[in-house]
Amino acid sequence: MNRKCLYILFLMLLPTICTAQIAVPYKIKRWYNPFQVNAFDKNKEYHGRWKIYINDDKDLIRNGRFKHGKEVGTWRYYYPGGGLYMKEKYTRNSPVIQVWRYHENGNLAKSGNAKLYRDSTMAHYYWEGEWQVFDEQGNLTHTETYLKGNLLRYKD
Repeated sequence: MNRKCLYILFLMLLPTICTAQIAVPYKIKRWYNPFQVNAFDKNKEYHGRWKIYINDDKDLIRNGRFKHGKEVGTWRYYYPGGGLYMKEKYTRNSPVIQVWRYHENGNLAKSGNAKLYRDSTMAHYYWEGEWQVFDEQGNLTHTETYLKGNLLRYKD
């Protein structure tokens, strides 16, 4: 039984061991090293897990996944001290992004939707629709309504 476990473990680690010993050119196939961070696809677009740091790579400020140059899934942004600043959830084939912003104490500060439109030269990100705003204790204080990033209405 122990030999089988060791053999299976060896087979699982074999691709990692092999790539560590060979000088690999730029064109790395994703299945050779699935745990690689900050990688590019064959078109040199962001792809896979990305972690962005500041202060000589000590403080994580952004963490999420790209799929061929586009953000997918949940992205997290952090205060320099490490606390969660904002969370965005991207939905497949939709320009709408769910957004949650947090106070430094960890309580929710704002929640609502944003939109992201891309063209060949640029991407435009802006808040859209109704946003709920909370104080530092987590109590709902008011709502704000946005149209293309511009505040239209403030309602208590």
